[in-house]
Amino acid sequence: MSTRSATGDCVKVIAVVRPLIARELALGSSEALVIAEDSVATKSGHQFTYDGVSRGSEDELAVTYDVHVKEIVGGVLQGYNGSVMAYGQTGSGKTHTMGMGGDNAGAGMARRVFDTIFASIADCEAMTTVKVCTSFIEIYKDEIRDLLLDSEDPEATAMATAVTIRENPKEGGVYLNGARIVQVNDVQDCLSVLEEGILRRATAESTMNVRSSRSHAILTINVETKVGDAKATLAKLHLVDLAGSERVTLNESRGQRFKEGVQINMGLLALSNCISALTDANRREWGHVPYRDSKLTRLLQDSLGGNSRTVMFACVSPADTNADETLNTLKYANRARSIRNRVAVNFEKSTEAELKLKRQLDAATERIAQLEMLVNVLHEENKALKQATPESHAFSQVNMTPDVGSTPRTPMHTPVLGNTPMSELLESCRKARQRAVILLSTNSPAKSPLTTPRGSIDLGGW
Repeated sequence: MSTRSATGDCVKVIAVVRPLIARELALGSSEALVIAEDSVATKSGHQFTYDGVSRGSEDELAVTYDVHVKEIVGGVLQGYNGSVMAYGQTGSGKTHTMGMGGDNAGAGMARRVFDTIFASIADCEAMTTVKVCTSFIEIYKDEIRDLLLDSEDPEATAMATAVTIRENPKEGGVYLNGARIVQVNDVQDCLSVLEEGILRRATAESTMNVRSSRSHAILTINVETKVGDAKATLAKLHLVDLAGSERVTLNESRGQRFKEGVQINMGLLALSNCISALTDANRREWGHVPYRDSKLTRLLQDSLGGNSRTVMFACVSPADTNADETLNTLKYANRARSIRNRVAVNFEKSTEAELKLKRQLDAATERIAQLEMLVNVLHEENKALKQATPESHAFSQVNMTPDVGSTPRTPMHTPVLGNTPMSELLESCRKARQRAVILLSTNSPAKSPLTTPRGSIDLGGW
């Protein structure tokens, strides 16, 4: 896959401040955040400015989508990669915002993304063909699992956990080896894939959330768009619902939940380290970005600092009991806003027909150069014969050393007449002819795109 039309595009960050929930109200919590149109301030005196701020209601999320996300989703049909992700503390509203879990499946960002893609396809010209495929995986305890394979089937379970990350040597970036890819034809197909994956996603109840996501979920939509005979564009859109960051003491995790929390925090720490490296002015151009520290950062390499237009939702709780976690999330999001991605249109790699034509063009170019060399040699030999006088029958000796003061027209040396009999001059012409034939024999007639056979060239009967 090739790219072009590269531009710089900063990551957009939207703060989502949900209302207080029943558990927080029962604890007597009060709101500790003051929000404006594009800023969030804490009672401790910190203030952060973002690309937008939402209260998390369906109406406000709809407006946020239309302003900040819809253009990115529509750009997928034009060949631009996109990413929409949600980050925040456990119970801060990430899954609700993304529409990727529980009773909210099909609402939030996911449903709006599906609607936009297929509405754009419906508006395409008659000569345009669009193919849409999806995959849905989760990263649970730093292992990649396919959510579209039946976990109750032992064989499918083994396949689901055998998904690995592979480098793409031809097109660049990475791909998932072993993940099931499903072609979808309408919004309902997409919703079916989403709901199927949600049912298999790892969730559990915690003191922070009744249905806490215990894994990072990534729904990927691959779109191939082709207009007539033009080269197709290829793009992917990631919908990412990150697992919530959590403090073990606050969440009162034990046993399995404790181990899950440790793995979640390790993955988010690796993501934070990548963001820090990308936003460090001293490391931005030459420094190492530790994408390989976790599977999560490896899969999101294009989303942060790569070839993608990205929107991040920073989901926070306004409760004063979560003030520390909320402040950490706001700082995290503020750094991410400084990341600049290198956005480019993605085209399909050259087809076999294009490669064949290129090989024929290269062969024709070389053949033409050889024929030009032959013409020059024959021209000089013919000129030498015309200069011979029949009265004397004597010619100067053939000197194969080129004139020092002039540049030879070809790598072949032009003979200079001396006092040499005609037979020797003709012999030198035969040798020149043999040299030209050897040059022409470097390309097989079967490989040459020229239709004129080599034997049809008249060499004057030498």
